[in-house]
Amino acid sequence: MLKLFYVIFMNLHRAPYMIPRMRAEADHPQRYTEEQRYSLVQHAIYLMNKTGKINTVETGAENLPKQGGYMMYPNHQGKYDVLGIMYTHKSPCSFVMDKRKSHTILVREFCDLVQAKRLEKDNPRQGITIINQVAKEVAAGKKYILFPE
Repeated sequence: MLKLFYVIFMNLHRAPYMIPRMRAEADHPQRYTEEQRYSLVQHAIYLMNKTGKINTVETGAENLPKQGGYMMYPNHQGKYDVLGIMYTHKSPCSFVMDKRKSHTILVREFCDLVQAKRLEKDNPRQGITIINQVAKEVAAGKKYILFPE
């Protein structure tokens, strides 16, 4: 947790530039391709990794399908897990997240840039709708990260 605060503090000087840029691209997906928005996400993660001296190692990428959509089910959810996967995952992917946690600064920008799905944990009807949307998008070729818990 201490490292998280360190990374945030050490990147405060980038916030006046990065957050409005991320917000602008997220608000206008018709102007920016999915690849451009994903590249911005990866760049933001790179800056945080560099500042925090975080080294992310990718393993198992050879087991992922070369074409089409798929769902990744990591076995642990922490503050960095989604960012670590997105940083090392070459092609654009998105994720499903708890709606209550998705509206904080920077998290909101990441969610909107990759068009993440916001899940209301206490609303089963909305949950089924989200899962059906994700299933259709995966069938159409999109990649998703979904934590079982």
